[in-house]
Amino acid sequence: MSNADWWDLWRRDRRATPFQSPAWVDAYWRHMGGGERRDAAVRDASGRLAAFLPLTIWQDGPVNRLIPVAAGQSDYSDALMAPDGDTAALWTALLNHSDGCDEVLLPDLRPGSPLLTAPPAGWIAMDEEGEVCPVLSLPEEGTVLAAMSKSRRRKVVHDRNRAEALSGVIDGFADTPAVVDEALDALFRLHAERWAREGQDGVLADPRVQAFLRDAAAGLLEEGLLRLATVRYQGRIVASLLGFVDGPRGHSYINGVDFSVPGQSFGTLAFERLIVAGHESGAREFHFLRGEEAYKYGWGAEPTRTVRRTVRRA
Repeated sequence: MSNADWWDLWRRDRRATPFQSPAWVDAYWRHMGGGERRDAAVRDASGRLAAFLPLTIWQDGPVNRLIPVAAGQSDYSDALMAPDGDTAALWTALLNHSDGCDEVLLPDLRPGSPLLTAPPAGWIAMDEEGEVCPVLSLPEEGTVLAAMSKSRRRKVVHDRNRAEALSGVIDGFADTPAVVDEALDALFRLHAERWAREGQDGVLADPRVQAFLRDAAAGLLEEGLLRLATVRYQGRIVASLLGFVDGPRGHSYINGVDFSVPGQSFGTLAFERLIVAGHESGAREFHFLRGEEAYKYGWGAEPTRTVRRTVRRA
C-alpha cells in the first residue's frame, strides 16, 4: 500500500481523522508495533483505493484478536471509506484476514462508522459502550468567544487579562520542526511533573510513546494537520497542548501545564488558542477526546460516546 494511495483516500473521506492517517498509523507501527500486519484494502473498478483498515493481531492471553493498528493510542479507530465505497466489500476484506483469530475487536468507533453496519452472514457483532469523548460545537457565524457561556467567557477573558498583566507571556503554535521538538520536550516534561506529584509516571513516560509522538507530529506537520499550541513565559514553555485539525474538526490530544506561577491558568490560554484556530480554519466541532475531565465540560462540550464492537463467527 503506497502512502500516496492512502492519503488520497484519507482526503476523500469526510469522516477521516488524523488517527486514520499514514502519519499517525505508520509512526505507531515503527515505534510501538510488532507482529503481523493484516491490512484490509478494497479497490474500485479503476484500481483506486476505496476502503482501507490497517490491522494487526493482538494476543491477549489465550485469545487472539484482530484489531486496528494503533488502537491503544488512537481515540478514534475506524476504516477509511470513499464516498461511494462498498461497505460489504470492506467487511469481506476485513474478515478474510481473520484466520487464526478468535475474534475481531473494533474499539472506539464513532456513530456512523461503516464498521457499525451489519457484518455478513455467518458472523455476529456485539456492541458495548465505549469511551466518552466530549465534543464542543463551534458557531457557524461569529466568534468562539461570543458563543461561549457567560461564565466561560468571563473565565477566558479573566485568565488572558491576568497573563497580559504578567510581562513576557506569549502564546502561539509550534510550526517548524525545531519548535515542534522543543514543544514536545516541554510537553513530556510538564506531563511528567504533573503525574510525579501523584506518585505516578504518566502515559508519556514510556520512551516508545515519546518517539511515536515525535514521529507522528513530524508527519502531521508536513501535511498541515498538526496544531501544537504553546504558551511561553519569559521565553520558557509553560503550556504545551498537542492537537490536530482535519477540516470539519479540531482535536486536543494531550497537554502539559506549569502550575508554579501563582494566579495563572496557562492551560486556558492554550486551549483557547487551539479552539479558535480550529474554528478559523473551518472546523465546526472541537473534540476533547477520551475522558470526562471537568474542564472539558467547562468549555461547553457535550458528552458523546464511542462504540466497542466485537465480531465473532456465529
